[in-house]
Amino acid sequence: MRITVRHHFDFGVDRQIVGDDLVRAEAWDALRTRTEGAFSVAVSRDELERTADGRPEIGDRARAIERWLAQRDADSLASYGVGGGVLEAWLLRLRVGRRLSMTDYAPQTVERLQMLFPEAEVAQHDLLTDAPLDAQVQLFHRIDTEFTDEEWRGVLRRFAGETILVVATEIATTKRLVQELMLRTRNRHLTRAGWLRTRGSFEALWRDTHVAEPLTFHDLDGWALTPRGA
Repeated sequence: MRITVRHHFDFGVDRQIVGDDLVRAEAWDALRTRTEGAFSVAVSRDELERTADGRPEIGDRARAIERWLAQRDADSLASYGVGGGVLEAWLLRLRVGRRLSMTDYAPQTVERLQMLFPEAEVAQHDLLTDAPLDAQVQLFHRIDTEFTDEEWRGVLRRFAGETILVVATEIATTKRLVQELMLRTRNRHLTRAGWLRTRGSFEALWRDTHVAEPLTFHDLDGWALTPRGA
């Protein structure tokens, strides 16, 4: 079943900061630097480490990613759309010495990440236009909601020669799609927050560019994508 639908989210009082559509650099910067809670970026490394300590499920997810990387002797990793950087803080704890590159497309978020991660390479990067970074593995962790199906196919064509780990935000079931539609009818103060996909919709995205291996990263589903030309 291939279904992709608009996703909406209730940001409550923060909606006046985020606006009608989250998928904009300025909206993400506002959410990360002008709010508190799950979407915000820490203001110091100590705060980031405390946040990581308080998110053991992300630590378990990072361990699953690390096991996959270690099995392949991956000595360099590029992570895209890093946001608050909690997963990356865990990855740095688990493997000292691996070259880690981190990106986001929101400029204020990038500035904050550069301060938080002096040991990593942090750069502003737009997946819709920019080339892959130089790394053995490319990590797309919970960024799937950001792009339409056509935009994702364009990204994957430019990354056609890269090994990619995709960790999905969620894979939509029929029940979840119904919940999304009902939410829209009950709440008129929602923010557009990207896209939801069924498993079939996900797997159709890379059919022409990569061979996919379904994986589970602790609490989230994902895939390892290998270039078809490899």
